[in-house]
Amino acid sequence: MGVRLDEPPIAVSLDHDEQRRAERFVFDRDRRRYVAAHTALRVILGRFLGGYPADLQFAYEPRGKPRLVNAPIDARFNLSHSADRALIAVAIGREVGIDVEQTRTIEDLTGMAEQSFSSAEREWLRQTPPESRVEVFFRIWTRKESFIKAVGDGLHFPLDGFDVSAEPAGSQLLLACDAAPNELRRWTTRALPCEPGFTAAITVEGDGFDVRLATYSAGTIES
Repeated sequence: MGVRLDEPPIAVSLDHDEQRRAERFVFDRDRRRYVAAHTALRVILGRFLGGYPADLQFAYEPRGKPRLVNAPIDARFNLSHSADRALIAVAIGREVGIDVEQTRTIEDLTGMAEQSFSSAEREWLRQTPPESRVEVFFRIWTRKESFIKAVGDGLHFPLDGFDVSAEPAGSQLLLACDAAPNELRRWTTRALPCEPGFTAAITVEGDGFDVRLATYSAGTIES
């Protein structure tokens, strides 16, 4: 589900903890984006579950991944936002992770790759022509982030312990997982289409699934 964060929500639906997090932002722009993203998440999940957004309750796993409490169906979800865009993924009975990034110039792109990419991914980036290097960097980055978020291990899972493809698309972009070999059979990573200037990926538990795209704007969901 694609969400525009530059459009204020018709009505804000946040619980007390979310309101406190919103108040911690120093810049008003960041606060507005947080409120818009998390209100959209509640509205989308509420429509999905047939309930009121304000009634949804969340709990957090030890490493921070949120879950619904007392939901009528086993809906798993993930939220990612960058600049004034957000993506929300919802799946039934299987874990899911999503990541979107604004494609932008990075001052020390090579240094970031050295810290976060596997040796195979770093080599792929080195062999990429300079004019395409930023695009390829964000392909790899979003795929790795979506995997980490799906696994729910945060920074505890070594970023250089698994390989993703830098090809534009494919039915399985998770290539290897030396850090935890069994995870390779558990997850499927794919690229997501998105508007120019952004790159996105999704990782889903298992295979044999379809990705259905929709947009959310001012309380309205359009497929």
